[in-house]
Amino acid sequence: MSKTADKRVKMPAGDDQLSGLCDKQGLLAALDEDKSERKGMSKDGTTPVDGTPAVKLTKKAGGKTLTMYVASEGKPYILKVTTTGGSAPESTTFSDYGKPIEPEQPPAGDTVDLKQLTAN
Repeated sequence: MSKTADKRVKMPAGDDQLSGLCDKQGLLAALDEDKSERKGMSKDGTTPVDGTPAVKLTKKAGGKTLTMYVASEGKPYILKVTTTGGSAPESTTFSDYGKPIEPEQPPAGDTVDLKQLTAN
């Protein structure tokens, strides 16, 4: 079993290698880097995502279906992205845009220090 299973990984302050994983704006920018993924998407109706009305956009390619749900009221935020078909289906939901993130400190037994993992 992995040393990180069911744990949070503690990183040194100022370590920018993985900080993008915690930066929603950076993650969204990375999702939008390859504009060719969005080319050819078709509107496939509307549906709520966690109570927010959304436009459903789909694109089929290479045996996979990419679906993006974009808020249809207020700012057009991406609310959800799913990929079905293929060997690695995925689903990611985005929420709480504009709200500050206030993470709680996890108990010591629930963390693994990145320095200790890389020392072996």
